[in-house]
Amino acid sequence: MARSNFLRRAFSTLLLWGLILGVIIFDWDWGFGLLIPAIGTIALGEFFYALRNKGIRSFRKTGIVSGLFFLIGSWLILSGRVTFLSQALFELICLLIFLLGILSRQVFDRSQTTPVLTVAVTFFGIFYVIWLFNFVTRLVYFPATGREPFLLLYLLLVTKMTDIGAYIGGSLFGRHKLLPEVSPKKTWEGFIVGVLCSVGVSYGLIAGFPERLTLIPKEWAIGLGLIISLVSVVGDLAESVMKRDTQVKDSGGFIPGIGGALDLIDSVLFTAPVLYLFLQLRATL
Repeated sequence: MARSNFLRRAFSTLLLWGLILGVIIFDWDWGFGLLIPAIGTIALGEFFYALRNKGIRSFRKTGIVSGLFFLIGSWLILSGRVTFLSQALFELICLLIFLLGILSRQVFDRSQTTPVLTVAVTFFGIFYVIWLFNFVTRLVYFPATGREPFLLLYLLLVTKMTDIGAYIGGSLFGRHKLLPEVSPKKTWEGFIVGVLCSVGVSYGLIAGFPERLTLIPKEWAIGLGLIISLVSVVGDLAESVMKRDTQVKDSGGFIPGIGGALDLIDSVLFTAPVLYLFLQLRATL
């Protein structure tokens, strides 16, 4: 059974990374427009299903349609296909529409026994999954670079190396539990190896591809890698808290051997905004 699960995990990982790398390396514009909204809305659906497992109701369909609209609209604007609307104004319009729409939905839903909680978790799901994940699109179409998909590759490799390094380090040297009440398998030894791997990849990418990562100076390679790695751990643990509370092992079965889409992007939800803000500060200072 363990060998079978390992093979499923290895196959899924290779297929997934092949797809993502293909979109990034070939700079397939439509690929970003398809992949990001698809993964984001599937992850949001898994979030709502996890809540349902705990008996918490949400406006799942309304939330998913809102999330899909936001991600596709943002891609159209950020990629330059829609020019009559700025991203900032689009986000304000969406906020107002979502607020009025979800509250109106609640007003006419007489079956609700926990209306405040239902409205609150629906909004939280949209902000936690969709709004944070949209920073991936912002990075791909970062204004100062025009369009630089390599930024996304940098983000994914540095973020995921924390997970991979922690898994390997924990398997080889793991003795002391990191936060057993939140994630019983994580260890301090794995955490240290994961951070070191992430910092090493950050330095290697910035030193090896300075022409593709022009907004990240070499002197920031270690510091930025360390920040992304630590934020990545927070994102991973935040999802672990949610899964533990809702009593689900994986957020879904979207990816055989790995879990759900939310499992895949949990740490990216936090590291993408951090990298975006860093680049924004670098571009304006």
